[in-house]
Amino acid sequence: MNNTVIKLSDQQKGLFGIVGHVGVGHVHSHSSFVQDDSAGFAVVASLMNTALQANTMIIYVNGDPLTGEVTVRTAGGGVGKTYARRGITPTESELMQRVINEDGIYTQKLAVRAFGRMYGQGVTEPPVALQGAIALAILDTFKKKAPDRVCVTTGKYLDQIDKMAGLVVDINGTAVSLLLNINGTDGGIGPNEDNEGNTCYGEKGEIMESIGLCSIPTIVVESKAYIPKMAEQISDFTFLLRAQEGVDNQTVAEAMKQGAEEYSIPYVYQTDALPMIEKQLANATADFADKVIAVAMKLKEADAAGEKVKLVGELAKLVSEDAGGVTFMTSSVHETVRSTGMIPGMSAVISLLVPTEYFNYWKIPLMDPYDVEQYKKIILRAIQSLERNKDEAYTEMNEKSVG
Repeated sequence: MNNTVIKLSDQQKGLFGIVGHVGVGHVHSHSSFVQDDSAGFAVVASLMNTALQANTMIIYVNGDPLTGEVTVRTAGGGVGKTYARRGITPTESELMQRVINEDGIYTQKLAVRAFGRMYGQGVTEPPVALQGAIALAILDTFKKKAPDRVCVTTGKYLDQIDKMAGLVVDINGTAVSLLLNINGTDGGIGPNEDNEGNTCYGEKGEIMESIGLCSIPTIVVESKAYIPKMAEQISDFTFLLRAQEGVDNQTVAEAMKQGAEEYSIPYVYQTDALPMIEKQLANATADFADKVIAVAMKLKEADAAGEKVKLVGELAKLVSEDAGGVTFMTSSVHETVRSTGMIPGMSAVISLLVPTEYFNYWKIPLMDPYDVEQYKKIILRAIQSLERNKDEAYTEMNEKSVG
């Protein structure tokens, strides 16, 4: 990786793609799953900025107690604005100042640094709004650094803060299309991730088409996550590579395996973790609703204050944690792209697993520069491997792609 040169490409479209997103406020999910869902954003932003050389340090933050608006500005001139649905207290505004002089590509890390922890689903709105404003400021920083090279969506998505930015870079002579996705809901109430991954429709699709991302083998960069069953089996950070057999692009996954092996980075490769199951998310949504109803029915009959407090506490836990596993995406969209937003045939996904010991101490996984460098080692070596095996990658993509 020391010999890797990343610069702006003179090509309009890349031969391969790398996509990363931030699910703003998508921290908790079902079955005690907890993540930093800004990992993809941090990795792709780092790759972009190697070519752009923009200044992503945060120099100004304001949380307005009168309007609930959050404003973030970077040294590179980028500005991001969101708002918190239930407003911002003067003390919360003070806490937001803790992210000044920090690198804004680490959006969840900074929001948690400011507030201590974060929940989506409308449970802790100020930190989620802050995270969204930071992400928007970084994207705007890149656009202002190279307005003629960075393509950015301009339309307002209904009830969402979603924005996407595309850029074609040259990685050791190979043109690679990069895409940053910001997926969040107005008011700081959590993510709406229909626009995550390499889903290619609407204005996002237009930008992807302009840089070739709708029709090239692609690496989808996903979260740093605590998954209880897998955490028990590892003692250190371990990358998770996934490409569903018969559905996703296993040539892309094999390329990432080679990168991990070359650097002796621990990894697990799964070919059965992302099946296309009819009504999977719809059924999970119904199951979650049944859990809420069951607790609510007990609450309806409760008399003792202690029992009512415990039941409401159980509802709060369900909403702040398990609900994140069903609210993040439209059920019908999930039918094809699954939880990572992957178009069949085109891509494989890379995530980072944390061990139980890490989770027990930190409670919420957070990305840092070392994590980003480890992701990049694997990904950049994978691009070199894909360059050597591009015929296989494209053949597999064409055989498996749908729509």
